[in-house]
Amino acid sequence: MQETKAELNSQIHAGRRKKLRARFLSDGLDNFNECEVLEFALGFCIPRQDTNPAAHSLINQFGSLQDVLNAEPNDLTKAYGIGERAAVFLHFLKEITTYQAKHHANKVKIKTPEDAIQHLAPLMRSYTVEQFVVVCLDNAGRVLKIHNITNQELDMVHVNVREIIAIVTAHKTSQVVLAHNHLNDNPEPSMDDMQLTRRLLLTFQNLGVKFLDHLIFAGDKEYSFHCSGLLDVLKTGVPHA
Repeated sequence: MQETKAELNSQIHAGRRKKLRARFLSDGLDNFNECEVLEFALGFCIPRQDTNPAAHSLINQFGSLQDVLNAEPNDLTKAYGIGERAAVFLHFLKEITTYQAKHHANKVKIKTPEDAIQHLAPLMRSYTVEQFVVVCLDNAGRVLKIHNITNQELDMVHVNVREIIAIVTAHKTSQVVLAHNHLNDNPEPSMDDMQLTRRLLLTFQNLGVKFLDHLIFAGDKEYSFHCSGLLDVLKTGVPHA
């Protein structure tokens, strides 16, 4: 009996999904491009359909895998082949990264700026609005608390220093890392960033809390006040613009 076109397409799609699954089980996602990552993910919530066109539609509309995962579910449904179920699933993938970073933080030790970047990068790059984050550590570098300070128009001048002091003291913090994100691709600190960092540097010194670093994340880039030497410079004053 001659197979229908729909049956043949179903077999082709099933074969491609099987190949993607085999590649994933063998090498993880290392050898996947962004469209293939989305195609593979969508296969778990869109059964018996070719998810390749939907994956390409998402990348074309939003620009990158990161932008797709950061998009709101209502916006995702505007892409070809993406219904509510698929949109919620993609949003869940982003949220689970944030959940993992925050709720399993106490299993992580941060002893160097590199440790802080590695641990905070997935969290900070998942945000679609500006966030200021206070990471409280004990003497051994174990994360005690990751606390977010956010509003729709975050300005370094208006970050409440008293609120940060309350967070640090409430968790009996021995060491602290600060981080915030820029929504453009420039991680360089502004004058406001430097002024706030100096204020907090002096505050932490008075509290007997070690200030490990202030990190700025922007796109796939980051800036470390410690590694740049700026943290040491700020001990004597804020550089002129």
